[in-house]
Amino acid sequence: MSRIQVTDAMRSRMLKQLAQTPSASARRPTPILRRALATAACLVLVLAGLSTLPHVVSPQPLETPIGSLTAVPTLQDASSAEALSALVGFPVSDLEGLPFLVETSTYTAYGKELAQIRCEGEGQWALLRKSIGTSDNSGDYTAYAVQYTYHLDGYTVTLKGDAEDSFVLALWNDGNESYSLRLSSGLEQTAWDHLISLNS
Repeated sequence: MSRIQVTDAMRSRMLKQLAQTPSASARRPTPILRRALATAACLVLVLAGLSTLPHVVSPQPLETPIGSLTAVPTLQDASSAEALSALVGFPVSDLEGLPFLVETSTYTAYGKELAQIRCEGEGQWALLRKSIGTSDNSGDYTAYAVQYTYHLDGYTVTLKGDAEDSFVLALWNDGNESYSLRLSSGLEQTAWDHLISLNS
């Protein structure tokens, strides 16, 4: 070994080769190690997702136009207002005095809580809902520009619409029964008063 002499050219080549060889810390992980790391990361994500799943699928009370329910009410169609009355357990009458000729009427019971009648004709429609109590049963949560509340024949009436002389939604109750009537076209207050008086 003592006879081996390292020339300047040899030393230069050795240093150059050492500089070109990557260190162990700079080496990239092998394909097997990369797959193992990816699998571990996926497993962590799956476990994190499973830990939050019970909060996502736990049943929550259902907000309805007539209050909070823990179950969806059973919807049943009826053939007439009389049949609808029998389903819900309180009297319901056909709509009168609508500003269009009624061609079809659809009767629906939402369990025992809510009766609904939808009338259509001449390209227009009306949706009447009736329930026991004083809650807003319309299911219409539109932020109307105009809202007007007053008393009419023992009922508290609220009219809603987007213009002072054209209301599309009326809510009224007498402290025991609640009504809502939504029209496809707006009416002025005097026309609503007549319509409410006929259908209360």
